[in-house]
Amino acid sequence: MAAKFVACYEASNHGIWLRNFVTGMQIVEGIERPLKLYCDNKSVVLYSNNKKNSTKSKHIDIKFLVVKERVLSGQIFIEHLGTNSMLAYPLTKGLPPKVFH
Repeated sequence: MAAKFVACYEASNHGIWLRNFVTGMQIVEGIERPLKLYCDNKSVVLYSNNKKNSTKSKHIDIKFLVVKERVLSGQIFIEHLGTNSMLAYPLTKGLPPKVFH
C-alpha cells in the first residue's frame, strides 16, 4: 500500500502544480472542481476518503498524509479504477526480451 500511496502523492503534486500553472498563465479563470485521480488499490482509496484516523496507519510517513488532507480539503478526489481499465497500465511494464536465433 505504501508504494501506491507514494504514486498518489506524486500524482497529486504534479496535478496541483499543473492546475496552478494553468491558472497562473490565465489560460482559464479558475478551476473549481477537485482534481480526479484514479487508483487501482482499494486500500489507498478507502484510507484517503476516510475522515477518521486509524492506529493501523501510523506506519505511513507523514508526507503521505498530505494526500488525505488534500482529499478532505477538496483539492483532489481519489476514485478506484480497476487495473484492466487503466489505459496507461501496459506502458508501465517492460517489453518482453527479444530472442535471437
